[in-house]
Amino acid sequence: MRNTRNCTRRRRLSALALALCLLLSPCARADVASDLGGDYQAADPSGGIASDLGGGFQATDPYIQQQEALPQVDMTNADVTIGYVEPGYMTYSPVATRIWSMISVNQLVFESVVDLDENQKPVPMLANNWVQDGKNWIFNLRSGIQFHNGYELTAYDVVRSYQTLMQAGEENPYYERLQVIENMDASPTDIYGLTVTAKNTSLMTLYAMVFPVMQYDTLYDDLPRGTGPYWYIQANPEGSVRLEANPLWWKRQPEIKSILLKRYYNIGDAIEAIRTHEIDMLSTKSTKASLSRKLAGLTSIDYPTLTYEMLVPNLSDGSLTADASVRQAIMYAIDRSVIASNGYLDMAVQCEVPVPPSSWLYESQSAIYYYSPERALQLMHNLGWYDLTGDGTLNKHVGVMVQEPTLSIITYNESSNSIRENAANLIADYLRTVGFNVTVTVYSKERTRQLVKDGEFDLALVGVNLSEVPYLSSLLGSRGSLNLNHYSSDDMDQLLERVYSASDEALLQKIYSDIQMTVVNRLPILGLLFRTGTVLSSRSIGGMSGVRVYDTFNGFEFLKKVN
Repeated sequence: MRNTRNCTRRRRLSALALALCLLLSPCARADVASDLGGDYQAADPSGGIASDLGGGFQATDPYIQQQEALPQVDMTNADVTIGYVEPGYMTYSPVATRIWSMISVNQLVFESVVDLDENQKPVPMLANNWVQDGKNWIFNLRSGIQFHNGYELTAYDVVRSYQTLMQAGEENPYYERLQVIENMDASPTDIYGLTVTAKNTSLMTLYAMVFPVMQYDTLYDDLPRGTGPYWYIQANPEGSVRLEANPLWWKRQPEIKSILLKRYYNIGDAIEAIRTHEIDMLSTKSTKASLSRKLAGLTSIDYPTLTYEMLVPNLSDGSLTADASVRQAIMYAIDRSVIASNGYLDMAVQCEVPVPPSSWLYESQSAIYYYSPERALQLMHNLGWYDLTGDGTLNKHVGVMVQEPTLSIITYNESSNSIRENAANLIADYLRTVGFNVTVTVYSKERTRQLVKDGEFDLALVGVNLSEVPYLSSLLGSRGSLNLNHYSSDDMDQLLERVYSASDEALLQKIYSDIQMTVVNRLPILGLLFRTGTVLSSRSIGGMSGVRVYDTFNGFEFLKKVN
């Protein structure tokens, strides 16, 4: 153990040099094994890889030794300083954190068996390849990948990470996607072999494999160990966190060697910090960042979120919007590009269907509604609505009565802004232009939902948060939890059901195409746009690509260091 002791005594070594010494010293693992009374075994007689539940080796984390050797870590300066917003209790572990910004930062620390490319299509990451046999998926992990504490990645680490995230409960951000999985087992004979049994034969199982893999001995640590390009060095009570480049990373070493995360309690302070160069980068979904994207000295990358904005029509008899032609007229009457620009402050991308335009499953032919008040008027004329009085409002004789096409739009505001209210008023103005009599009323979110449930509305402007696993049953299925207007269609239900058995890419794309074309032709919802977020930076971020809402710093590890 002499070499290890010598390493730990050299307090003047940099954190990187010390980590390398501890991780790569030939004696390090032998010492761990001898202290515990045996060498590491890939598999035990019971069929599972040696665990902390019944023997086998226990990992000794060089991070702990490093902190003993280097009690003073620089928490004021780094190559890049990234701001994040969290007003409440702060935690960093993927098992415990619920903070969107920290979930994204964790992508720099932890890697997953499968990743999503710039088109949100599953691609290998820690897995070298996989084979599907019905509901069973056999993943072959890459060999030689090491965690931040020097231990090699095995299938057992994946299984334990999956089990721990599941045990964390519904509030864990990965819990929902993991419901696709029925069971997960590590091979008893191959430390890189992983068998996943899914609940169906769909390719959606691959999306479920996008979760952070942690070294199993550190699962319950405040700062667990991953395999990513950076590792956690230290966090302080003020919420500052230091990350440094992982010397054992299996890809090209990052040029940016250190990152400092700096906490802010509100988005206003964080945006001011990026403007004054107190921090170098900030990722946010707040529309308060809309003007900052245009400031000189700042660059930005926009990315689609999973918040989908739509008009929910009342489909029950007695509502004007029960008629599909009226719903089509509404879609032609509003200019969604202006709604995105003026209503949502340019932090949105228009889309008629609940599939992001950047997705490999998006059907471009679904973009059939262009801004055409003339087309909207023609559809209303076909239904017998004309401006009979010359006041700009459409009318129709019903017996001896003259009726107007009256629409009530209800919506709700977010806690920090009135974006949705402004958008609703813009939509109302467009509809008035073609002759509708429109009122807009703003309620609480709970009251809006209750009014929709009770059918006391014509149109409801709402936002729904979709899953990164692109199932649409919750939104479009007859019993979906997000099916607010109780839309029911046997044809749609059959299409949605086919997704669960589609194991072929071409077939899955065809099913999603049919779903999206059904949406725009029948209009059970009137799709408007996806909200977007932005990464603001005072330095060049041109090398970053494939940025998405849960991975807003994708490609950061390949940025050039700025001197």
